[in-house]
Amino acid sequence: MTGQDPSEVQQLALQASEATAAARDAYRDTTRLIRLLSVLSSPAAPEALLGQALTVLSEVFAADIVCVTRVIGDRIVVVSASGLPDDDPSFVDGWPLRPAAVDAIAENRAVVDPLDEGLPAALSGLGLRCVAYVPMWTGVEHGDELLMVFRSSAEAFRGADLHVLTSVAQRLRAAASDRERVEAIERLAQTSHQLSRHREITPLVDEAAELLHRLTTSDSAWIVAVSEGRAYRMTGRGSAGHEPPGSGGPVTALPGWSTVAQGRAWTGMTTGGAPGTVLCVPVMRSGAVVALLYAARDRPYPFGNEVVEIAMIFANYVGAAMENVRLLRELRYQATRDPLTGLANRDLAGQQLETELTRAGPFHVGLIFCDLDGFKAVNDRLGHEAGDELLRQVAARLARAMPPDDLLARFGGDEFVAVLGDVARLEDVTEVGRGLLRALNRPFMLADEWVKVTASIGGVLGSCGSTSASAMLRDADAAMYVAKARGPGEVEVFDEAASHRSLDRLGIRSELLRALDRHEMDLVYQPIVRLDSNELVGFEALLRWTHPERGPIPPDTFIPLAEETGVIVPIGWFVLERACRQLAAWQSRPGWRRLQLTVNLSAAQLGQENVAEHILALMRSVGVEPHDVWLEVTERRYAGDDVTSVTRQLRAAGVHFALDDFGTSYSNLTYLKQFPAECLKIDRSFIPGVVQEGTDRSIVRAILAIAESMGLVVIAEGVERSSERDALRALGCPFGQGYLFAPGLSATEAGELPAPAAVALGGVPG
Repeated sequence: MTGQDPSEVQQLALQASEATAAARDAYRDTTRLIRLLSVLSSPAAPEALLGQALTVLSEVFAADIVCVTRVIGDRIVVVSASGLPDDDPSFVDGWPLRPAAVDAIAENRAVVDPLDEGLPAALSGLGLRCVAYVPMWTGVEHGDELLMVFRSSAEAFRGADLHVLTSVAQRLRAAASDRERVEAIERLAQTSHQLSRHREITPLVDEAAELLHRLTTSDSAWIVAVSEGRAYRMTGRGSAGHEPPGSGGPVTALPGWSTVAQGRAWTGMTTGGAPGTVLCVPVMRSGAVVALLYAARDRPYPFGNEVVEIAMIFANYVGAAMENVRLLRELRYQATRDPLTGLANRDLAGQQLETELTRAGPFHVGLIFCDLDGFKAVNDRLGHEAGDELLRQVAARLARAMPPDDLLARFGGDEFVAVLGDVARLEDVTEVGRGLLRALNRPFMLADEWVKVTASIGGVLGSCGSTSASAMLRDADAAMYVAKARGPGEVEVFDEAASHRSLDRLGIRSELLRALDRHEMDLVYQPIVRLDSNELVGFEALLRWTHPERGPIPPDTFIPLAEETGVIVPIGWFVLERACRQLAAWQSRPGWRRLQLTVNLSAAQLGQENVAEHILALMRSVGVEPHDVWLEVTERRYAGDDVTSVTRQLRAAGVHFALDDFGTSYSNLTYLKQFPAECLKIDRSFIPGVVQEGTDRSIVRAILAIAESMGLVVIAEGVERSSERDALRALGCPFGQGYLFAPGLSATEAGELPAPAAVALGGVPG
């Protein structure tokens, strides 16, 4: 080097220094790129991949903030970031679009902005001095995503920095898109069989909304039906921040309708509230939109092309599944409907009858068999087409006459069947049958002439859990033939129990009067006790009839017959006299003077002439005080204003009145104004349910509240278990009677009980 020109030495040293710096920069850039590429190649989910890549970018480029953004209108909205808190408003409100960003988008190149002024308020205090806007799309496409790298240091972004950032940005976008597409495709692959398994539309659309929510990684998803030019929400899930277009509105007013009507997806911004994005994908059938799949994100983060593609494929799956449900429904309809009349067919009627009979509980089911009278003559005279038209018209009239929740079916030929669910009484079946006959009263127009037809109707009443469908069909058919034998336009209705009752009914009616003369009737006495101490306070006199051949006949059987025939009046006098004599005999015993007695009295007795005088005279003749006798009148049989003067006269003389079976009829509070009741007797049907919260317990609680507010005594009937007694006592019911304490006892058995309590039934000391 001796004798070498110093300037040459300096030049060589400078070149060596530059080469060293270039090598160092190349090594640094290569190291950066390798580190970033290793992140991009990791098997992370799309969101995790973005987060990891932005963190590494922040480290290797000495950046304070690195974020992926979307350009929406004149704003830049942050999608993912390193260096910003999760609740930063830039994720929702974004930042104004600066000129340098506009240049980066327009020229599709990285642009550095010195940030000398106009920083958003959220960034102004961070000391940021420059930002690099790096497009995330390749040169052959155009997008709206920018990678933004902020620095607070004075070191400027070099050309090599921007080159590396551009490469990384494009790779990051491609990697995230690929991951999102792969995940969506994997999820999509599972959806087809999940949708195809549904046989009903409601569970289908519910699951479709859930799957759409997952496929699109959205915050909300819902499905809207399109019918006759209007939109109707079917189902939805997710965030309450976004809602579908108004239900029932015209589809032409929906955002993006012109696009989805052509079978294409539409994306846009949400309206109202916080900014967000919406994706709408049409479900098509035969070239028309039948439903819309909506997905929404709470932030203004648009749905990528890969998500839109997945959603379009999913919409095809949904459309196919909906079509399958429609076809299945149509097949079921055809399999269960009569093609001539459109009514249910024989199979559906049988299924419905079986279903009704398998219900749990004390329910009854009615069945009506209807056969047209003279249909063959019409068919022979006017032809089969007229006969078919007659059947269609008959079916339409019968359907209009049916109770709304019951089933009418064409059983075959000119036979129709009606299945009546939850029927209370045999008379209800009769009434429906008569309604069907009335529907056929008017003549039918057939082949330009009026034709008159009638029907013969048979009915049957069955009990859930004990009656079979085949037995009901057999018996209804038999009843129909009985009706037809009596002549056209007749109704014959019975069940197995009713058939036995009908055979015995006339015999029992004729023997009621003789039962008294033959001394077949007697009284038993059921104790009435205080529930808090089980002490006796009185008895209820109960009538029993033991027939020498039939054996014991239940009061529910002979009392209604006695009321229908008027025999209840002499029977009632017999009961009152026998009970009062027995009361007088008991009260003569030491310690029994305070005993009181309740006796049932019919409304027919109260309606007799001078009945009050007769009752009081009877009491005086046997030696009992009127205030020791309680007359029970059943709520549903009380005669109202017709006997008000009688009851008031008896009450003035000291006789007490109780309203029996309270709660089983209308429970009209007007009764409590007209009828001088001092006691309400809770019907036994409510007692089993009083041990737990429910309707029965609520009814009992209400009766007790009414009684307390009006100063009435309350007696619970039919107490059979200690748990019932304890529950009634806890509710505040003072008195009860039932098998828990004793059944109906003979006078001798009743007299062996301990002496009555010191407080009488009405709460007054004896």
